Amino acid sequence: MHPVIFQLGYFKLPAYGLLAAVGYLGAILYIFRKAGNAGFRKEDVSDVVFYSVLCGMFGAKFFYAVTYWRDFGTDTAERLLYLLKNFRYGFVFYGGLLGGLAAFFLTARRKLRDWPRAADIFAPAVALGHAFGRIGCFLAGCCHGSPTSCALSVTFTDPASEVAPQYLGIPIHPTQLYESAGNVVIFLILNAALSRALKGRLPAGTVTVLYALLYSALRFSLEFLRGDDRGAFTLGLSPAQFLSCAIFTAAAVYLGIVKRNYEKK
Repeated sequence: MHPVIFQLGYFKLPAYGLLAAVGYLGAILYIFRKAGNAGFRKEDVSDVVFYSVLCGMFGAKFFYAVTYWRDFGTDTAERLLYLLKNFRYGFVFYGGLLGGLAAFFLTARRKLRDWPRAADIFAPAVALGHAFGRIGCFLAGCCHGSPTSCALSVTFTDPASEVAPQYLGIPIHPTQLYESAGNVVIFLILNAALSRALKGRLPAGTVTVLYALLYSALRFSLEFLRGDDRGAFTLGLSPAQFLSCAIFTAAAVYLGIVKRNYEKK
């Protein structure tokens, strides 16, 4: 597709980086708007956003390094050098999600008086930002699908793209666009649920758990259509699918507990 938006001399504007930045910006603006309406102080929200984004980026890179460590070279020094030289590429979403979640939990508990409600505000923002990020993946060619003859197939021909060489010139599933569309739907659902939650019609934490349920189900399903290298498979499932199962199960159990406690009140 278009891994580079434009190039001027040595300067290149990568499509993935641009769309990721747009996603981050959209998510942050959404958080500030909703948090302000909910009565949170801008200064406190800014701190939580900063550390969540920072740890999210490093978490995404860390999971990428762990997953593909042996592919980066023959020894530790060579592998670390590869990561430093290519830091702007190679991020694993679940790593970013877990890293950002850990930072949010540690900072929001100190900064925000009602951090479960704040988490509900962050959840739709994650889906919104992720939708833009996956468009960036599509333009770059990473996270691509497997060969298919369906009407929705796309064909990558640019050798500079991140598509595996054996799939260049072959119709494949545009899994990046599938996931982007899925995240848009999730965002719309969560945004509607958040309106109810901020009015006290849903218990705090419900929107966050709903995001975990919806995204883990989406990701588990789309993994069957992916054609890129995603680490070692076990029992026919990718690492992301095992993590999706764990997240879905934990979220379902937690939602049941929250619902039961809310009904008792």
